[in-house]
Amino acid sequence: MTKIILLFLISVFWAMNMGASGLAVSLAPSVGSNIVRKDKAVVFFTIFVLIGSLLLGNRVATTLSSKIIGPAFISEEVALVILFSACVALFLANIFKIPQSTSIITVSAFVGAGLYFKSLNFSLICYLILVWVAVSVLAYFITYFIARRIYPPCEKNLRFYEKIFCHQQKLKKWTLYTDFYSAFGIGTNNVANVVGPLLAANIISPNTGFLFFSLLFGLGGFVLGRGVLNTVSKEIVPLGVISASIVSLVVSSFIIICSILGLPAPYVQFSSLSILAIH
Repeated sequence: MTKIILLFLISVFWAMNMGASGLAVSLAPSVGSNIVRKDKAVVFFTIFVLIGSLLLGNRVATTLSSKIIGPAFISEEVALVILFSACVALFLANIFKIPQSTSIITVSAFVGAGLYFKSLNFSLICYLILVWVAVSVLAYFITYFIARRIYPPCEKNLRFYEKIFCHQQKLKKWTLYTDFYSAFGIGTNNVANVVGPLLAANIISPNTGFLFFSLLFGLGGFVLGRGVLNTVSKEIVPLGVISASIVSLVVSSFIIICSILGLPAPYVQFSSLSILAIH
């Protein structure tokens, strides 16, 4: 009973922390542009994370729960160790102010367990690393290609800027919709980081897990994420709303593709390369 309580508490903490960072990443452009208030942003974030997790999250959870390490090796104790080590790793990354992907942290925790039990699927881990590197590079070049067509303002793209100035309301809708898309992408991949270990230990069913922890993502955004959202939304302004929306669109598309393929995906790494392309 003690193990179940500890698992529950750590899982709640893990999900709420992911929700806090996810809210800041996905809704910052809309909040920073005063398109939507922070309280409404939390509601929208929760809804689209829930939809994303229920539609596509199960594939990623299956990969985490049964394909990295033999499911026979994952007991309640092992699931507890995986989630606890993931929480500690994220906490240390935050202390040292190092942006880190929760997906990479979760996969690494499974890898540690797999090495201990000598039951690690090395080919899958190598494949994941190759995909992460390839997608990061693709995110960079696709963002760079789009940004080159928009920046700097010149005679060739003057018509584009004229349309922006003439259709400010449409631009606001575009920004809001890309933020919804980003929240959906987070739901398809990141909720599995907490559901996967519990699913592997047969503690929770997929749909129950996605429903419960998606709501905790929203609660984490409300309790822990609004301050972070406020900070990130202010940092978005120098980047530019259009640029931020491009990054969201490119990165979220790759995240969703990875989710369809059942692959855990590092949102932070993809975003970093995409933002670097604009700078």
